Amino acid sequence: MTRIIMLIIIAAAGLIAYNYFTTGEMSLIPSSTLSEEEQDVKSLADSFHEARRMVRQAERAAAVGGIGNIDIVEDEINEIDQIESALVTLKSRLESASAMKAAERLEHEIEEFKR
Repeated sequence: MTRIIMLIIIAAAGLIAYNYFTTGEMSLIPSSTLSEEEQDVKSLADSFHEARRMVRQAERAAAVGGIGNIDIVEDEINEIDQIESALVTLKSRLESASAMKAAERLEHEIEEFKR
């Protein structure tokens, strides 16, 4: 009996992890698909996360090997600035409360990164 319960708990944890990584929501059963506004915000968020990852990777390479990747960092910072301006434009036309919340969360992430 305990093995069955443990199997159910492990399966539920796996399903929650899968849903979190595919939809960004921590739930057992995924909710409806994202609206067009939410998809736009998610696209900007994905672009920001990729640019942030590239900056951090370049910083680590410079710290370890002493090789400066200034061009990569500058390009990615410019990309983040473009994402931020696109986010401001997008926020002005958002109607969905969930999309607005996601946009504000992304805006906060960008501000934290720039510090």
